[in-house]
Amino acid sequence: MIRKAHFAGSWYPADKQTLRALINESIEVVLKNTTYQHCPYRFAVLPHAGLFYSKAGIAPFFAADLSNVQRLVVLAPSHYANLSQDALVSAPLDGIETPLGMLESQNLSSAQAKYFSAIQSEHALEMVLPYIASLSRPPTVTLALVSHFSQPQAVKTIADALVAELGEQEIQAGRTALIASSDFTHYGPRFGYTPYQSGAPLKVREDDLALSHLLCEGRIEEAFAFCSSKRSTVCGYAPAMVVSYIAHHNQSRGWVADYYTSLDISSSPDANFVAYSTILWR
Repeated sequence: MIRKAHFAGSWYPADKQTLRALINESIEVVLKNTTYQHCPYRFAVLPHAGLFYSKAGIAPFFAADLSNVQRLVVLAPSHYANLSQDALVSAPLDGIETPLGMLESQNLSSAQAKYFSAIQSEHALEMVLPYIASLSRPPTVTLALVSHFSQPQAVKTIADALVAELGEQEIQAGRTALIASSDFTHYGPRFGYTPYQSGAPLKVREDDLALSHLLCEGRIEEAFAFCSSKRSTVCGYAPAMVVSYIAHHNQSRGWVADYYTSLDISSSPDANFVAYSTILWR
């Protein structure tokens, strides 16, 4: 089974030259920004909107030296398929198609064919794939979906099982890196989330950065409680907590590399907007 580039031509350019130019330009912006720490990262939370919006948040991870990475694991929420809570699922893939070439898949032992349609249809998995394919020596790629969690202990159970399969030494050495795919707060009537009467962008920023710093520090119980109490619309909080937990137990230091919203990109007066936070761990 080959995972097709389902969103090429809609969420990002299907033309190879146009796509490569978009990726290169976004990385060049990062390399010219002296506030970024240009070093290899082992863990990340990256956005997954269409690349018009998410390229600025994805690029910082790929602007670093990834030559040591042999396997890249992408964990995403499931926007279209209903999955049981406290579950991590994947499908056995023979390859992963991108406009820039085929990526080699390295499947999890728990991969099941019944989840192929969920993996194929999930945009949160796809947005980073062209960036991976643009590398001079692309690593093998593992794709998986993480459902909602019932309690913080479930995060730890899933994370510990994943580390056992991936190999703790491989992770510690940086040969296996993990990306959690997540946009942050979805605000406005369109998303059924309007808790603030005024100053919504500023208050959403405060909420998102508070959650981002909890994730940076591996404070999973507090992050879980925060999302629950706020009825958060952070769509990828589950994969983000898995990666945060693994990073913390590998004594990796996280920082918020970028934060912005769709309003910053489009300059639209729309009452609806989506926020993006890029978190990186060395």
